[in-house]
Amino acid sequence: MRTDIARTGFTLLEVLVAVMIAAMLLLSADAVFEQLASSRDDTARSSVTRDRLQNSDALVKSWVRQIDVSPTAGPASLPHAFVGDASESRFTSWCVAAGGWEQACAVSLHTVADSTGVGVVAVSSAGDSARIQMRDSTIALRYLSDAANGGHWVVSWPSGPTVPLAIGIVSPSDTIVYRVGARG
Repeated sequence: MRTDIARTGFTLLEVLVAVMIAAMLLLSADAVFEQLASSRDDTARSSVTRDRLQNSDALVKSWVRQIDVSPTAGPASLPHAFVGDASESRFTSWCVAAGGWEQACAVSLHTVADSTGVGVVAVSSAGDSARIQMRDSTIALRYLSDAANGGHWVVSWPSGPTVPLAIGIVSPSDTIVYRVGARG
């Protein structure tokens, strides 16, 4: 009697081993895809943050460069004067309107310290706003009154039709300078 019968299938143990191997491969692939998705989300958040910082800097730079103290330039309801101290500046500038042209607007820069850190928030009467984030725990605004001999910075600027040469955001480890007007 012959006992070699040809086998035509898999044993239950072989099927279970194959299913376990496939499950481990699927779990590994899922972990890789989760890590890729997390990396993509982190990159997107980082890009948004970087863009927001760059756009904020450009917006504040534009407003400061276009400071306008002439009383005939815009609506009489806007204060055509510059005033500032260590925590806030107020002035009239030119903001982009809904149609793409520029209109006179009131702008204020003020220092803030909140749960996101310290920085300067700039807000216009046209509804735009920007935040300049700083690394340190304390900041202050300063005003360049004279550029000779390395410059003379003051803590406050009296209300009136004159403007400083620049506005500085000063912290213990860094300074950001925004020039007033289009010079050089």
